[in-house]
Amino acid sequence: MKNLFIALCTVLVCATVANAQTKLGHIDRQELMLKHPGRPAAEEKMKAFAKQLDDRLQAMAGEYKTKLADVQSRFEKMTQTEKEAAQRELSEMEQRIQTAQENAKEDLAKQEQELLTPMVKDAEDAIKAVGTENNFTYIFDTSIGAVLFYDRGEDVMPMVKKKMNIP
Repeated sequence: MKNLFIALCTVLVCATVANAQTKLGHIDRQELMLKHPGRPAAEEKMKAFAKQLDDRLQAMAGEYKTKLADVQSRFEKMTQTEKEAAQRELSEMEQRIQTAQENAKEDLAKQEQELLTPMVKDAEDAIKAVGTENNFTYIFDTSIGAVLFYDRGEDVMPMVKKKMNIP
């Protein structure tokens, strides 16, 4: 019985000491990403790439409209074989445009991922460094809405911004 009492007291003391050493922090990672120094350059690169893709799609649409207008102007004078060939050609052009649109969406998503990945890693590295240097046990991301209350935690945003050289 005495050993059980001593063991119970030891567990309570250890739990109290462990609880006293827990240091909680929080950060709005979405806000941090908006303030990332690489963000303006990444946005400009995305806009330029999106414009390049859009220009290509507009050129394809212009070519289709020209061909369609040509076929419509000559349609009554065409033979059945010519009509079928023209319709097949227009259909193939429509398919190429649709495929190009799908590819453009995929390419844009890949480009965004390529540009965001280094920024996300940079932010994660800075958060981990601040956590380690300041002995945080946990740092919660308040931007995802999983943390419903954080009265006793410390906002680590200023430390992380300093680590990342963000004013």
